[in-house]
Amino acid sequence: MANTNVSIMEKRKLNILFIATEYPSKKSPKSINYGGQASYLANISNLIRNKKHNVSIYLISNRYLKSVENGIRINQFGFKLKIPHFKKFANFLNNILISIQLNLTLYSENKKKKFDVIQYPSFLNFGIILILPKKCKKICRISGVTKLWRQCNNKKRNFVHIFSDYLEKRRVQKAQKAFAPSNLISKKASMVYSKKIYTLSSPLVKLNGKILKSKTKQYERYLLFIGTLNRVKGVDLLASAFLKIFKKHKNITLKISGRAEDLGPNVNSIKYFFKKCKKFEPRIEYLGILPKEKIFSLYSKAEATIIPSRLDNYPNVMIESILFKKPIIGFLNSSLEEVLDDGKTGFLGAKQNSENLYYKIDEFLTLSKSKKKVLNKNILNLRGQLKNIDYAENLINFYNKN
Repeated sequence: MANTNVSIMEKRKLNILFIATEYPSKKSPKSINYGGQASYLANISNLIRNKKHNVSIYLISNRYLKSVENGIRINQFGFKLKIPHFKKFANFLNNILISIQLNLTLYSENKKKKFDVIQYPSFLNFGIILILPKKCKKICRISGVTKLWRQCNNKKRNFVHIFSDYLEKRRVQKAQKAFAPSNLISKKASMVYSKKIYTLSSPLVKLNGKILKSKTKQYERYLLFIGTLNRVKGVDLLASAFLKIFKKHKNITLKISGRAEDLGPNVNSIKYFFKKCKKFEPRIEYLGILPKEKIFSLYSKAEATIIPSRLDNYPNVMIESILFKKPIIGFLNSSLEEVLDDGKTGFLGAKQNSENLYYKIDEFLTLSKSKKKVLNKNILNLRGQLKNIDYAENLINFYNKN
């Protein structure tokens, strides 16, 4: 029986526009090549393009540039206005100029092409204003709720936050439909934004090209942390847990990759980590921000991935770890439990503290060979299940349903 809730859009090729603040274009600044949104868009845009739909990306950048990559049109919008001693004000002015530039281009291109769907993120930098055509379907993807992220990071709310939170809420409410990658964030966002938020999981990564060889010592056993180093991602819990791990497991090292943020006033997260684990500094390697091919290389030889987030949203690190058949260690009530089963496909602490994290890491490191074999088999089965999902078709169906 035909689905009467599906619009006529699915019977023809769609013109889809993604507005983004991150995308791994060959010609975009390195600072916006990496991140959760970049990974998601790189995967989903190519999957949709493979289904013969037209895909365009409007990328908020620091330059104005047009390019085409893998059949996807990419428009970068940006300025490099600088005002000495007034960096925040200069950034705000840059964002106002970007808004004018982007909206004028959107108005002009929409007159010619008529976008069927425009998908945009819930969070945009202060000063970015979108004026979207009335007749296209507007979809908002929620990669994170800024208010909740700020609370997890123990950051005080100021006047700018109040105004930006209001704009974020209006941005979500103006969309015909909105979705988040995890049920956890969908439920929390529904309450914050006073709007029904659906759940659509992010696609499994497709490996393209060669994986670079990681520079690891022979027989080195290491655990891996990849992500922004802040309280939301649990870097403080990671440091406390590894104090005990290093003492008990003499042959284990830790590799860390990601952007270091402050844990508090003048408290840099990576400096805090090394100070906390000062006795074991030679067994910690901080690699900074790395391109995907190098990150994939790290996955390939890691014992397991640690994701000690207090709050997460179906993180890409989890998806990538599953792709490389790596066990994941983290917490319940962080969104990891929506994919992983504690003791079967991962190790999830019941309470979000360093003690529980330590116990779960130790539980993994002391597994018998037979139990590791079962664990690896379970992760392989999970990977197969995720690979069988048609993520692009799910998103197109989501667009089409009223």
